[in-house]
Amino acid sequence: MADTKPARRETAPPLSKSVPSTLIPLYDVFVVGGGPAGLSAALQLARFNRQVLVFDTGQGRSTFQQVTENYLGFPGGIAARDFRNLARAQVLRYPVAFVEEGVTRLDLDERGFAATTDQGSQLYARTVILATGVKDHFPEFPLWESYVGRSVFWCIVCDGYSTRGKRLVLVGNDDEAAVTALQFLQFTTSVLVLTNDARCAVSAKMQARLHEHKIPLVKSEMAGLHGRDGVLLAVELRDGQHISADFLFSLQGSTPNSQLAITLGAKTSATGFIVVDVEQHTSVPGLFAAGDVTRIHAHQVATATHEGLTAATAAQYFLYEPWQHAPQRGS
Repeated sequence: MADTKPARRETAPPLSKSVPSTLIPLYDVFVVGGGPAGLSAALQLARFNRQVLVFDTGQGRSTFQQVTENYLGFPGGIAARDFRNLARAQVLRYPVAFVEEGVTRLDLDERGFAATTDQGSQLYARTVILATGVKDHFPEFPLWESYVGRSVFWCIVCDGYSTRGKRLVLVGNDDEAAVTALQFLQFTTSVLVLTNDARCAVSAKMQARLHEHKIPLVKSEMAGLHGRDGVLLAVELRDGQHISADFLFSLQGSTPNSQLAITLGAKTSATGFIVVDVEQHTSVPGLFAAGDVTRIHAHQVATATHEGLTAATAAQYFLYEPWQHAPQRGS
């Protein structure tokens, strides 16, 4: 029998700087966010033969300089930016539209959802997958972004292994930061906690535990970093003191980019993360979420790609006509 699989497009369509001139009146799915979760969702939706529009402002954790070493299948690791570019090129082998604009507002519409972009365009889709990520609270100092992903990190799971035998400064001012400092002793004995605040919010109990395990707690604020080409040499404090270091980890937390979900009335956790079930449904019918915006922990590329695919599969089932659903028991 002849192979009836459609021919694969070998050249990707050009990227759009704004809303495409040939609009589809009603998309099947909006994917908001072009990181690993969003691209994974877009890829699977395209393979479900759905009409997909991805909103991607080119921001997020996958735009920094870090190398992902713990994603299976890349023995030498892969730069986060390269992974994102490869994933986008893979998605663009399908007729998926990309818009390099942000979504400032989502509203419920009789057809599903209406999205308003930061350029004032309004577009419509039957379902939405939010893969909007988080905003990390990095210490801010001149040229700080050039260090992120090279010698400034935020995740012990992702990058703890690289710190073996190195000098670490951990910036954080709560008990969770103190616990993470103790966990870093798995990799190195040179660990220091910097509150980055004159007022210490680490409990007396945790301060005693840090002292017991010979982890200094410095109750001072950062003034900046000293280094070259993103490679850290020392942390400078407000009082002029310099702390020699190879790596700095920001443990100051992050804020989920969940405002679009909140505006729609979706349920969120006490810290603002979007609450989803095991299939990535939010509490709003037709609204799904995937990636870092849905969880406090497990901010991994593997988790994001899994959740993106899961959200796409759930959205696909939501979009089926009633006669495409499995019959209920007893009917």
